[in-house]
Amino acid sequence: MLPATWYGLIGVRTTEVKTVWLFFLHNFLLGIGTILVYVSANVILLENNPERNLPLAYGIAALAMMAAGKAYTYFEHHLPLQRLAVRVLLVVVAFTGVISVLVAVGHSVAAAVAIMAGYRVIYLLTNLEFWGVSAVVFDVRQSKRLFGLIGSGDMPAKALGAILALLVHAHTDLLFLLLLALGAYLGALYTLRATLRSHAVEARPTSRPQRLASLAPGLQRWFGDSQLVLSTCLSITAIAAVTAGVEYSFFVNVKHKFHDQATVMRYVSSVLVVTYLLAMIFKMLLTQKALEQVGIRRMLVALPAALLAGLLLFGGLWLVGSDDSVLLLYFYGLYLGLEVLRRAVFDPVFLVLFQPLSPPERLRAHTRAKGFYEPLGMALGGFLLFALHDLPGLNEWAPFVWMSLFAAGALFFLHRTYDHYMAELQHALGRRFGGSAETVVVTSEFLAEDQLPASPAEVQALIEALEDRTQRRAATAQLLQLSSTVLPELIQTLESPAASDALVRRVAQLCARQSVPSSREALVALARRPNLHQRETALRALRHLEQVETDAPIFQGLVQEEMRLAQQLLQGIAAFSHDELRRCLSYELAKGQQRIFGLLFQLYPPHIIADAQRGVDHAARERQANALEILDNIIPRSLYQGLQALLDVAPVAEKVRVFDRLLGPLSQPARVVPFIIEQGEAAFSDWTISVALRHWHAEPHTIKQLLPYIHSSNYLIRESAFFVLKKLSERQPELYEQLTDAEPALPALLMSHTHATTATISARDRVHVLQQTALFAETPENVLSSIVPIMREVSFRDGQQIFAKGDLGTSLFIVYGGEVGIFNGTQHLTTFRKGDFFGELALLDAEPRSASAVAQGEVVAFRLDQEDFYDVMEERSEVLRNIMKVLCQRLRRQNEKMQTQAPLSNPA
Repeated sequence: MLPATWYGLIGVRTTEVKTVWLFFLHNFLLGIGTILVYVSANVILLENNPERNLPLAYGIAALAMMAAGKAYTYFEHHLPLQRLAVRVLLVVVAFTGVISVLVAVGHSVAAAVAIMAGYRVIYLLTNLEFWGVSAVVFDVRQSKRLFGLIGSGDMPAKALGAILALLVHAHTDLLFLLLLALGAYLGALYTLRATLRSHAVEARPTSRPQRLASLAPGLQRWFGDSQLVLSTCLSITAIAAVTAGVEYSFFVNVKHKFHDQATVMRYVSSVLVVTYLLAMIFKMLLTQKALEQVGIRRMLVALPAALLAGLLLFGGLWLVGSDDSVLLLYFYGLYLGLEVLRRAVFDPVFLVLFQPLSPPERLRAHTRAKGFYEPLGMALGGFLLFALHDLPGLNEWAPFVWMSLFAAGALFFLHRTYDHYMAELQHALGRRFGGSAETVVVTSEFLAEDQLPASPAEVQALIEALEDRTQRRAATAQLLQLSSTVLPELIQTLESPAASDALVRRVAQLCARQSVPSSREALVALARRPNLHQRETALRALRHLEQVETDAPIFQGLVQEEMRLAQQLLQGIAAFSHDELRRCLSYELAKGQQRIFGLLFQLYPPHIIADAQRGVDHAARERQANALEILDNIIPRSLYQGLQALLDVAPVAEKVRVFDRLLGPLSQPARVVPFIIEQGEAAFSDWTISVALRHWHAEPHTIKQLLPYIHSSNYLIRESAFFVLKKLSERQPELYEQLTDAEPALPALLMSHTHATTATISARDRVHVLQQTALFAETPENVLSSIVPIMREVSFRDGQQIFAKGDLGTSLFIVYGGEVGIFNGTQHLTTFRKGDFFGELALLDAEPRSASAVAQGEVVAFRLDQEDFYDVMEERSEVLRNIMKVLCQRLRRQNEKMQTQAPLSNPA
C-alpha cells in the first residue's frame, strides 16, 4: 500500500483507500481482458482489406452494441444492480469463449467482422457494468476526484496488451491471448464480488421536485425527463462518429505505409503503448488537478475543440500537398491526441455529468449514452466512411469535412450541457415541496394602506418597547404600520453603540421590510462593523432585500476578513489540546461559515446559495456533494477551496495547510486564548470567552483586558472574570495589585461576588446540567449558555406538589438534586432523578398537565418558562431543532411500543 502522503497527492482520502484499490483492480482486470480481445480482432481484420472492411465492422459492431444496450436496459429495470453486474461479467466470459472459437476456426472476412463486433459488445458491457457500479458507490464530489484515478486502472492493462501484441506471429498466439483475457475477466468477477460485499450497491430512488423545464413527451421516451441527458447523448453521438473516423484514418494510413503485416502490428502496438501510458499518467496525476483548476465547463469542450483544430489542420496539409511521411505523422498525432484527451479528460468528466441525477436516472442515462448513442455515432461514422470508399475523388478530403462538422456539433452541445448540468445540481438540491427559493422582498406598502403620523419621541418609545416582552408584538405592528416614516429612527438605533444585540436584531428585521436605498445602506454599514454578532444580524436581514452590484467589493472584503478569522481559529485548534476549548473554536468556525454564506448571498444568485447552504447542512452525503459542486462552479476557486476545507471532514493540520496556501501564512500567528480575550464579546460567544478566560495567563501588559469582562452584563462571562480575579489575588498578587490600582473597587466587587455565588449554582454548572439532560445532550455548550439566564432555581420540600394534573403547563423542569414522582391520581407512573426532565411539551404548547408531580424528599430543580424560552429560540434556532428531534424520537418509540402491544390485545 502507498503511504498516506502519496494518497493525498492523488486525491484519495484515508477512508477511501480500500474502495479505490478495489475499483482500480477491477478496471485493470477488465482492461487486460478487453485489450487482448481488441488486439485479436485487429490482427485478423487488418489482414482482410481494412479500407473496406473497417467501416463495415464499425456498422455491424454498432448494431450489435445497440442490441446489447437494449438487452442491458431491460435487465437494468428488472434486476437489482448487484445481480446485474455479476451476470454481465458472466456474459462477457461467455462472449470471450465464442470469440476464441471464431479465432480458432474462422479466417474469413465475416469471422473478422464478427470478432470485432464481439469485442465492441464486450467493451460496452464491461463499461456499463464498471461505471454503473461506480456511479452508485461514489457521489458527485468523489467522482470528480476519483473517476479519473479508478478509470486509469485499464490504462496499464491496455499498454500491457499492446506490448503482447508485438509478440503475436500466428493465430495460435491469439488463442493464448484470449485465454489470458478469459482469466482476467474471471479475476474481475472475483473483485466485483469483493466490492459488493463491502459496499451497498443499489440504485435507490430519491424524492425530488418536478423539473421546471422538462422535455417534450416525444423526446422523453428516448432521453428521459432531463435536458442534460439529451444534450450529453447528442454530443457523445457526434464524438463517437469522429472517433470512428480518426481511428479509421489512422489504421488505413498505417496499412498504406507499412505493407508488411508484422510491421503494421509493431507500429500500431507501439502507438497504443505510448497512448495508454500517457493517458494513465494524465488520469492519475492531472485529471483531478485539471478539474480543480480549469473547471468542468472548459474540460468538457477541450476534446471537441482540440479535435476541430486538428481536423482543420488537415485542410492546410492537404492544400500544400504534404507527402505520406508528414501525413502519417499527422495521423499519429491526431489519433494519439484524441485517445489521450478522450480517456484522460472527456470520459471522467462525462461520467461526472450524470452524478447529480437520482441513482436510477443516472444509470439509465449512462446506459442510453454508452449503450445506444455512442454506438449510433460509430454507426454513422462507419456508414459515411463506407459510402465514400468507392468515391476516390471525395475519399481523400470529404471524411475530414463531415468529421469537422460533427466536432463543431459536439462543441455546441457540450457548451449547452454545462448549463444543464448546473440546472440538475440545483434541481437535486431543490426543496421537495413549495416553490422557488427566491428571496421575497417584502415592502411596507403591502402592510398598511395608510401611514399614521408619529413624532420622533413616539417612534423612539415604540423602538424601546421592542425590548419589553409584553409590548413587543404591538410595538412591532405599529412600527410596520408607520412604514418608511420611522426609518430615520430605526437607522439611528442601529448606529447607536448602546443598543443591545437583541434590539439591533429586531430593528434590523424592521429595516429589511423597507425596500428603500437608505434601509439597505444602514444594514450594509451594520455588516461592516467589527461586531460579528451584529454582522450576522445584518446579513440575515439583507436576504430580504435585492442585491446592489456596487456593494460587491464591500462583501468581498468581508469574505476575506472571515477567511482570515477562520485561519486563526484553525491554527488555534491545531495548537491547543484542550477538548473544551477546541469545541468552542469549532463552534466559532461554524458560525463563521454561516456568515460566509450570508456574504455569498450578496454576491451570487441567492436561490443557488440557499440551495447550497441547505445541502451542506444536510445529513445525506449525496446532497452535501451536490451542494459543494454548485459552489465549485459559481464562486472563485480560492474561496471555494477554503470553504471546502471548512466543510470537509479532514485533519485540522491539512485544513491549516490549505488556508496557509490560499491566504499566505499569518505574519504573527496569534495564540488563540489571548486572541479571544483581545477580540472579546464583539467576535465570540459568551461560552467561548468564559472558557478562554479560565485558560488565560495574564501578563503585565495585558492584565487590563480583564476589566471589561468584570463589568460585563453577561453573567457567565462576569463569573469567569471573577474566577480569574480570585486566582490572581491568590497566585499573582503583583498583577492583582496592578489591576486594583486601575480599578480600586475591585476587592469589594470580588467579595460581593464570592458571597453571592455561595448561595446559588454557578452559570458554568448550569450549562453542564443542561448538557447532561437528554433534551440538550447534542446541543453545543455555546448554545446552552444562552439558556442559563432563564433557568430559575427552585426548591421543594418532601411531599410538596410541583404541579397538579389539569394545571395549565407553561414550564419545563430539570431535576438537579433529589427525586420527583409522577402520579396519575394515586397511581405512581415514574420517578425522575438528577439530570432528568419533565413537562417538556409545555415549552411548545400550553396545555393542561396530564399527571401530577410531587417532590420525594428535598428537591432542587431548574424551571424554564415558556415565554422566556420563546425568546431564546428566537435567537438560537438550534435549541428548538434539538427539542423537536428528542420529542420525535420519544413519539417514534411510543408508536413502536403501541404496535408491538396491539397484536397482543387482539382476540385469537
